[in-house]
Amino acid sequence: MRIVENNTLELQAKIKDKIVAFGNKKLPTTIDTLPESTFGCYLYDEDKLVGGIAAHCFWNIMHIDFFWVDENLRGQGQGRKLLAEIEVIAKREHCKAIHLETFSFEAPNFYKKNGYEEFGKIKDVPILGCEYFFFKKIIES
Repeated sequence: MRIVENNTLELQAKIKDKIVAFGNKKLPTTIDTLPESTFGCYLYDEDKLVGGIAAHCFWNIMHIDFFWVDENLRGQGQGRKLLAEIEVIAKREHCKAIHLETFSFEAPNFYKKNGYEEFGKIKDVPILGCEYFFFKKIIES
């Protein structure tokens, strides 16, 4: 046997397919095993993109991949509105939780104020500061 470094998307997809197939066999039938779905909600000022969230769902869990609001709009409630909208999408897609990562120089307090719970952090990354991990359980109405 040998280990080979290879950064192709083709091999990454093969590994992902293998672990997903394994997981699908182990999950209860109540878990959504549809292919991974991507979602986003975006904020525009006329035709200019000024904020947005890109996320994906898999096995009834949503992960926020990217979340950005133009610096001129921060602190005005636009991020809270975007987060509320992605939570509506998560409910619609029958997600049980949302999780994300953020750095200390980004927005950990923002997520806490919006009901997200910290479940971990790594100190001294990327150089100084921390990387925080947050989640929020989705309560179905």
